[in-house]
Amino acid sequence: DKKAQPRASARSTGTMASQTAHAEDVDSILNPTCADVAACSIDRWYPHHKRRTFTTKFVPLDEPFVAWLARDGPAVVPTTKRGARVERRGKTIVENDCELDSDDDGDAAAAPAFPEIEEGVETAIAALGGAAFCKLNWSAPRDAAWLSGGSLRCESAGDCFALLACSEFAAHDACRAYDRCLDKTTGARAAPVLALRKWREVDPAREFRCFLLDGVLVGACQRRADAVFPDLADGSALDDVRERLVALFDGGLRLPRHCVVDVALEPQTAWLVDVNVASSATDPVLFRWDELLALRVVDAAAPRPATGDFELRVVDGEQGLQPAELSSFRAPLDVTAIAEAGGLEEMMRRARDEASTSEDDDDDG
Repeated sequence: DKKAQPRASARSTGTMASQTAHAEDVDSILNPTCADVAACSIDRWYPHHKRRTFTTKFVPLDEPFVAWLARDGPAVVPTTKRGARVERRGKTIVENDCELDSDDDGDAAAAPAFPEIEEGVETAIAALGGAAFCKLNWSAPRDAAWLSGGSLRCESAGDCFALLACSEFAAHDACRAYDRCLDKTTGARAAPVLALRKWREVDPAREFRCFLLDGVLVGACQRRADAVFPDLADGSALDDVRERLVALFDGGLRLPRHCVVDVALEPQTAWLVDVNVASSATDPVLFRWDELLALRVVDAAAPRPATGDFELRVVDGEQGLQPAELSSFRAPLDVTAIAEAGGLEEMMRRARDEASTSEDDDDDG
């Protein structure tokens, strides 16, 4: 894949080459400890940054719910009082007890129920104005957005559970979040939590992924690598982005020493959106991890660089585009077509009809 070209870079190639990190430092950063991962859990960093991020309510998760998230096999959405409101291409499909699997006899698979968690989610959504964005400790079910027409907007516990049921990202949080940790068998872990965040539309042209190493902002780039944003085409716009990121990171944030931070820049506010562990499992978007590590100042005696001295990258043109981050997470064409005709219930009905027709043909033969 072709990489986007750096824009408005504050570092020269020579400077980057002189700051190559030692192998042991690289290993300790890209293979973090359980404590490093836990420090990036949203319930750890949110309390210190309430004024700089979206209002969030937390619902603790019990063992049965976590086991459901980590399950193998097709997704089965828990039963809820209100069901899930699924939007597809302008149509609204209400699926009470929406189940994405059936057993060999054609009966609906048994759906679990989590009434206490459901009540907590409904209460949180109501407190947030009736719509929310859901995520677990680290990940949002972005890979399941196809289920609701590309949106992660949740208006009920059913909406939230449906997205989580179809998300590999959610399953990863539940059972594989610590797989790359150096002390994965002994390290302390964060308690599982579901975060409901006040719904807010964010302009993708104003989303940036920022990289902190040793507590220093060393690089930043546009969050989406599959788009060219004309607003970022001129130097003055990039100067503004740089100034606003400097103001945010010089504003007393309390973040892990090594981390990846997603930021949204609105006209009057710079929002802290998410914090991820600095790890080879975290997407560096327009960078490579070896490039980012080369931007570190590894000499302890060297003066701490100014926050504004960081590499800023955007996609200059079509030659710099990369595949969409979630391109492998799409609704199957058959599912999309059936959704337009009537939803998942219709999919199950058609499957049963086809099976019955096949049996009749075999009997006639």
